[in-house]
Amino acid sequence: MRRSLPSLIAGVAALGAAGCFNPFAPTVLTERVTTVAPSPTTPQNAVRLFEWCWKNRGVEEYKELFTADYVFVSAGLDSAGNPSREIQARRDDEVQIAENMFIGSAERPPAADIQLDFDRNLIPFPDTRPGKDPTWHKTIRTSVNLKVKIDEGNVFEVTGTALFFLVRGDSAQIPTDLQGRFKPDPLRWWIDRWEDETLAPESVVAGGERAAPPAAGVAVGAESGGAVTTAMTMGELKRWFLQGAAARARLAAQTAGAPGGGGVAVR
Repeated sequence: MRRSLPSLIAGVAALGAAGCFNPFAPTVLTERVTTVAPSPTTPQNAVRLFEWCWKNRGVEEYKELFTADYVFVSAGLDSAGNPSREIQARRDDEVQIAENMFIGSAERPPAADIQLDFDRNLIPFPDTRPGKDPTWHKTIRTSVNLKVKIDEGNVFEVTGTALFFLVRGDSAQIPTDLQGRFKPDPLRWWIDRWEDETLAPESVVAGGERAAPPAAGVAVGAESGGAVTTAMTMGELKRWFLQGAAARARLAAQTAGAPGGGGVAVR
């Protein structure tokens, strides 16, 4: 028997009141886009799944991408101005950053909008690190075009490239919390290293002035009379979302006072 539209709406409202999932709730529609996640059956698909997680705020899928020995290595300079390749984050950090950015936490709201685009064609190459067999180990380098809207007045922009190191499932170190669900599998690929190759040019503000990363709860765009776009490395973006509000405020103050601007080097 067909039901009238008012009856259908009433039924949905009743479900919402009972605590059930309401597909018509605006907050639900903006939290996550319900597209099909790629299956990481190839190195290319694993990187596509990474991209999908950022676009769709897929926290659970994101947790299943990284090996137990995963590391994020950020581009940066040491105190002498030489290129530095220090480990900036491990798997637990990576997951925490994603949770803070995608869904928020008790002390911080999630990003208002996330736009990430990788290359249309992802091409795997052998991993040339010592001891890595190209049968089990691949690399993929892709351009990165990322915009993370913090609030109505502030956008973080990351551009450059990213180098992903991927390992086949029958050679991967599967995280302890996932060992009950995932076994060594030659048809699944994992990310075990991410080298940041993004660069932070001078931050651009409407009106031409330099911008510092905003402290938590500070609407910089509103204060300057226009939207603020802050260019930064991926490492700096991760640091902002990983830190607490007090640490982010210190980072903003340090960046604003740095000689010549350009952001604070992430150590």
